[in-house]
Amino acid sequence: MTIPSQTYKQFFDDSPVPMYIYDAETFQFIAVNNAALKQYGYTKEEFLSLDATRIRPVNDIASFKAANIGVPGSYFDFGNWLHSKKNLEIFYVQVYAYRTQFEGREVTIVKAIDVDKKVKAEKVLSEKNAEIADILESITDGFYTLNNKWEITYFNKTAERVLCCKREDVTGKNIWDYFPRSREGRFYEEYQRAMNERVSIQFEEYYAPLGVWGAISVYPSRDGIAVYFVDITEQKKIQEKIYIDEQNLRAIIDNTDDAIWSIDLDYQFISANTAFWQKLKAAFGIQEGTLSKDDFDKKIFKEWEVYYQRAFAGEAFSIVRTNEIKGKRSYEEVRFNPIRNKQQQVIGISCFSRDVTELYLYLQKIEIQNEQLKKIAWVQSHELRVPVANILGLSTLFDMENHGNCSNKEILELIIKSTEQLDQLIRKVVNYSNDIS
Repeated sequence: MTIPSQTYKQFFDDSPVPMYIYDAETFQFIAVNNAALKQYGYTKEEFLSLDATRIRPVNDIASFKAANIGVPGSYFDFGNWLHSKKNLEIFYVQVYAYRTQFEGREVTIVKAIDVDKKVKAEKVLSEKNAEIADILESITDGFYTLNNKWEITYFNKTAERVLCCKREDVTGKNIWDYFPRSREGRFYEEYQRAMNERVSIQFEEYYAPLGVWGAISVYPSRDGIAVYFVDITEQKKIQEKIYIDEQNLRAIIDNTDDAIWSIDLDYQFISANTAFWQKLKAAFGIQEGTLSKDDFDKKIFKEWEVYYQRAFAGEAFSIVRTNEIKGKRSYEEVRFNPIRNKQQQVIGISCFSRDVTELYLYLQKIEIQNEQLKKIAWVQSHELRVPVANILGLSTLFDMENHGNCSNKEILELIIKSTEQLDQLIRKVVNYSNDIS
């Protein structure tokens, strides 16, 4: 190919694209246009005194020489190269070159377009993408992306592990075809909503084929949706166990007429059984629900606060209280037990209240009976002994042979009197016994 003369020279010199020509064997610059001089910062004389290796970093010279072997005869894209300006600033250029004849020798004509900002921006973007990819690969959340055709475009390691598949097997596949049973439950509905309405959605769902529960967050992206999910199967099992334990505990504490409740250090009621709420409704008209100290009469709570403070201080104890409701007196035994954490710090109180009215009245009756029995025992051990002793003494004085003797008459009278005393004491014992009955 032969270079045209003056017309081509003007086109070459005035082209806005930086261009230069160098000898194919020596690499000595033969010509350079104005755009190239401006790009590299040289005068024309300075530039033409150099060879093509001088505008490149030293480490790239060997690669440059290798690239000059077999340069084609028409423009060829040699890609991005690092070049050096007069001030030694290194920058990226996009090189297009071809081999031709010029002034009787073989030369290479080059277009070197400054793409430094573009390349560096792409490099930053690439590094950022790599950083994001590293993050997505290292997170414990499963993550995958879908385009608007429902094709899987990215699939991280956690998603592979949880969903038991390889990314190379699923990438590019339609999610509803590859995981057909994912149309069940809320997956299909919620993904469609995120895709069509461009809204973020969070939900929990069970994937039956793998027996996996997931907490799923779906976000709209530029051309589809991004899906984060956390395997919460173990948490669900724990929650289920907690629920069953709570139901079992509820069945136990509700299977009694005794009131059971617990409070925290701020006097907030944590839990209570049915009997507790029934008792509060009967006494104060308080309905079942959230409860705090502000729901009680201040005078009533002040009494209870004394007991609570003792338990907060770590003391376990019980009391018996007297209640007066609608003119009817009753008695209750209340037990207070501190609730402690692993560090043995008191974090609350559990309370247990039992109606002991029947027992209390029974004990009172027993006490009365005991008093009566004590009186009976006293009469028997002390008072009965006097007339009995008198009768026994008088009987020894009685003259069985002389019935007409007046001394016997007197003795008889005394015996009769002592007998009457004994009868009165027996009646007294009978009365005490009747009181016990």
